Amino acid sequence: MRKKFRKLLAASLIVGTLTFAPEICGVENFSVVRAEVKMYTAMGVDYGNEYESQEIVKLRARDKAIKNATKQAGVYLKTYSRSINNELTDDEVLAITSNAYEVVGEVRYNRTIKQVTDEITLIVWEATVDVNVDAGEITKWGKRDDRERSTLISQTRESQVAAEENDRKVEDLRRRSQNVSDDAQRAQLKTEFNQADNEFLSNQKIEEGTRLAYQQKFDEAIKLYTEAIELNPNNAEAYNCRGNIRNVRALEKEFVDKNVSVGEKFRKEALDDLNRAIQLKPDYSEAYGNRGFVHYMAKNYSAAIADYNRAIELDPTNAQNYIYRSTYWRQIAKDNNRGLADLNKAIELNPTAHAYRNRAGFYRTQKNFSAAIEDCTRAIELDTQDNSLAFSYHDRGNCYKELKMYDKAVADYTRTIELNQEDSVALGYFGRAEVYQATKNFSLAIEDYTKLIELPATTTSKILLPVTYYLRAQCYKALGDNAKAQADMKKYNELK
Repeated sequence: MRKKFRKLLAASLIVGTLTFAPEICGVENFSVVRAEVKMYTAMGVDYGNEYESQEIVKLRARDKAIKNATKQAGVYLKTYSRSINNELTDDEVLAITSNAYEVVGEVRYNRTIKQVTDEITLIVWEATVDVNVDAGEITKWGKRDDRERSTLISQTRESQVAAEENDRKVEDLRRRSQNVSDDAQRAQLKTEFNQADNEFLSNQKIEEGTRLAYQQKFDEAIKLYTEAIELNPNNAEAYNCRGNIRNVRALEKEFVDKNVSVGEKFRKEALDDLNRAIQLKPDYSEAYGNRGFVHYMAKNYSAAIADYNRAIELDPTNAQNYIYRSTYWRQIAKDNNRGLADLNKAIELNPTAHAYRNRAGFYRTQKNFSAAIEDCTRAIELDTQDNSLAFSYHDRGNCYKELKMYDKAVADYTRTIELNQEDSVALGYFGRAEVYQATKNFSLAIEDYTKLIELPATTTSKILLPVTYYLRAQCYKALGDNAKAQADMKKYNELK
């Protein structure tokens, strides 16, 4: 759900901070706004009776119009993705179009009154929207890590299911309203319509919150998830979404801002939210997986493995939970056989670059660098549309470095730098400098360490900065420049 989160995990892996890492009513009417951006116009229709809030009926019509427009956009994105050899699954198309659309201008409403019978009058609302969708979101989607994509897909699907359930509830109430015979029944219907309206509004808040999380606007997303809970305190999805984002904020505060107390506060709030989600929905696989992740980061390992086991039991097709459970087996239980089995299962279920990189990481810890290089190479082959491509080169460079195949290591680190993808530049300079240092080419090592220090501050560069000063000091010392070596050691002691 979470660009900073992916960067945080990737950076922390390097320095050992973490141990894992109705049918469509409108017709397509698009025009090219800018490269790869298309506009879709669609209509949504809803109707209400005397027991319903007409403002909510208008919102329902608007929601249907947007969903109809994004459904059209999904057909385009699917075709476009195929044309660039990066075909999206239906779930991915749904996640992108549901979270990356932009409503253009004002919604156009048309209100008509329909007399069904002498006793039944319906107010019909038509909403027409213009929606922009950028095909460039396909590339951006590929830049997210597997956990983020999996979370966005799950939350989007859950929101869709919740919306469909709410629609069915409202239609049932509308059928019942045709046979009302006394004031008590009228009062009961109004109460139930109000409840259904609150559920609808709550679900709308979740959808908007997920759209904000898609844009990495985490605090704004938390605010909307909170509003969703206020509207419907029994909405398990809202608690799960808020808990997940609060845990992201906990990681940022602890590992990036170095503010442990605030990080712990966010983590406690995340745990409270996920506990409540599971209490409300005991078979909530995603909430178990998210809670297991929170427990793991809090070093509550027995609770973490119990949650991962339960998440997999409830949904054995979620590859991400196998990857996380593998981390427990390898790092905590020291059971490499189970750890490798879970990584193999994750690759069987979803053979992504992320999964191969994780298995490569396992092989590296076993000093099976040849097998690790094979998995890194496979990740590179799969990474052509993925922002993690640079990290795959970096990881393979690390393996070549361990095997003292320094020319290949330098080539991979140089490629890491050239790709210029987010935090990977710092990693490339750091790895290449280490090779130069190991081969006693201290001047080149100093150049790369200096370039890393001069980079704009990012998650990775902040984490690498102390050790970079330390290692540059060693290079200066080897060249006999003790003054610069001492200055770097002073800076190291200030930052560590």
